[in-house]
Amino acid sequence: MAPLILKPTSPAHGGAAVAREDGKVWLVSYALPGEVVEAEPRGRQGGVAVARTTRVIESSPHRVEAPCPYFGECGGCQLQHAAYDHQLELKRQVVEEAWSRAGLRLPPDAAVLGMEDPWRYRIRGEFEAVSTPDGWRFGFHRLRSHSLLPIDSCLIHDARIERALPAFATAANELRVTDLQNLLLTVEPAGTGLLWRLRFHGREPRWPRDDFAHRVSELLPEVTLLDDSMSLEFSGFTFRVRSDTFVQTNYRQMLVLYRTALDMLRARADDNVLDLYAGIGTISVAVAQTAARVTAVEENPHAVQLGRLNARINSARVEYMQGKVEDVLRQIRLGRHQAVVLDPPRAGCEPRALAELIRLGPERIVYVSCEPSTHARDLVGLVRAGYRVRRAAIVDMFPHTYHIESVALLERS
Repeated sequence: MAPLILKPTSPAHGGAAVAREDGKVWLVSYALPGEVVEAEPRGRQGGVAVARTTRVIESSPHRVEAPCPYFGECGGCQLQHAAYDHQLELKRQVVEEAWSRAGLRLPPDAAVLGMEDPWRYRIRGEFEAVSTPDGWRFGFHRLRSHSLLPIDSCLIHDARIERALPAFATAANELRVTDLQNLLLTVEPAGTGLLWRLRFHGREPRWPRDDFAHRVSELLPEVTLLDDSMSLEFSGFTFRVRSDTFVQTNYRQMLVLYRTALDMLRARADDNVLDLYAGIGTISVAVAQTAARVTAVEENPHAVQLGRLNARINSARVEYMQGKVEDVLRQIRLGRHQAVVLDPPRAGCEPRALAELIRLGPERIVYVSCEPSTHARDLVGLVRAGYRVRRAAIVDMFPHTYHIESVALLERS
């Protein structure tokens, strides 16, 4: 199929721009609204035709030169060709559109909270193992592909993670480690710890783990290699984190996100608060400093174990209930909780969880989301049940990518 000449008019969630040609809708990667580009068709995605920019004919004033040498091949970033201020505007438009499609209006005073320095922000990274003629390397998937791209640098990761990649590859090659699948690295923001975990294809084989860790430590003398857990500081609190538990990868914006949510919640001294999808308890512990008591609900047993430990470390009044949110909420009696904070996975709340939350009828709900469409869908369910959206904010947790974090405060009418 011959190249197309397209003029995108609006952003789409996913980092592409939307163009229309002869009544057909296209999602055009690496293009900005208002540009005229030559694009190569690349099949369909979710029933919509997709194309990739091959040449910019008329450039947007917001277009910049991407600093990463892998941009355009690597699937990790989608927006490095847009000036950072414009990225924030595009993300606001995406959230507004998601809310509008659901029949909601994003409050006009909803802030978009970006970063002063939108680089080197990731404290956790997961890298695919790539077998090359020269041995193991680590990298990412290419854009919309299962093929792997080995990398030597990544400008959105903490520099210590970037420096660790060749060290882990060298150790794997020297000790002839086989069947590698991926490498998960997490660094302590305020310490020297580097938490690591290697995954293998199939069952983990017998391999010289201790020799491997010793060799990596020799290659990385500036860090302390950690096998089990590490420390994370947040607003004067201390938390233990493991590789098998969730942690916000952007530490600097994590502080912004949680402070935004806590400011909306405004837990009072007589409030009993539910923290749903609580993870290791970062929000629970912070809320417990002002609330009468916090009940944290979490399904992952490893996160529950760490959450209970973190509550003890910080002397916080937090009780954990393990299980699926929709099942645990059925056990809770009416009128026991005045406020709720929830931060579900990308798929949003299960319908039963939302129904149980509506049954409990708390006065205030702060809903944190990493997916605009499911956020809007669940907010509509709460609005139809008698809640009103009072405040909202967008927090840019993932600069140069399409991912968006948003927060909304709902109050019962």
